[in-house]
Amino acid sequence: MKNSQNHHGQRNRVEEEALINLKLPKELLLRIFSFLDVTALCRCAQVSSSWNILALDGSNWQRIDLFNFQRDIEGAVVENIARRSGGFLKKLSLRGCQSVGDNAMKTFSQQCHNIEDLNLDKCTRITDM
Repeated sequence: MKNSQNHHGQRNRVEEEALINLKLPKELLLRIFSFLDVTALCRCAQVSSSWNILALDGSNWQRIDLFNFQRDIEGAVVENIARRSGGFLKKLSLRGCQSVGDNAMKTFSQQCHNIEDLNLDKCTRITDM
């Protein structure tokens, strides 16, 4: 009985989420997502395929501060962010991200042409190449 109730509850959540997607225009949903931080966007990306598309839309990734994740961030993450948000990204803080090196910054420089503010304070693996 409990398993049936749990399955029914999951189905209702999926139906409610789908209803939200149908009732609100994509532009409004993107605007709502634009107020979320990196952690919330990543969590929303796991809800459904439609929310994944919304959460990972480049327009949501204009300002990124990875200081709270400095121990976990590696160069590949920065390269992926650069590829996904390149045209939109204006502000990136990698402050304290000691695993990020020159290769990640090369990809970043090739992809992110609209960057206005870049914080590399205490990024010890980046050289003056």
